[in-house]
Amino acid sequence: MQLMPARATLLGVADAFDPRANLDGGVRHLRELLLRYDGNVRLALAAYNAGEDAVRLHGGVPPFPETQEYVRKVLSLYAPLAPAG
Repeated sequence: MQLMPARATLLGVADAFDPRANLDGGVRHLRELLLRYDGNVRLALAAYNAGEDAVRLHGGVPPFPETQEYVRKVLSLYAPLAPAG
């Protein structure tokens, strides 16, 4: 998972290179973002990649090529697994 040092500290992840701790912290962070964005997976992914401030500043997915590609790629992988409805 992608955990910046400050976020890892906030999540109580002592060693972001420990696979179990990293996954635990990353999943908790993603869950927090999904709650913050009322289940909007696109915004949660954008915030996970670019940061919540960037999503707020741009009023949605920021125009950063890396973030736009990240969101597109993850959503394409997620779509076949997503619940119907």
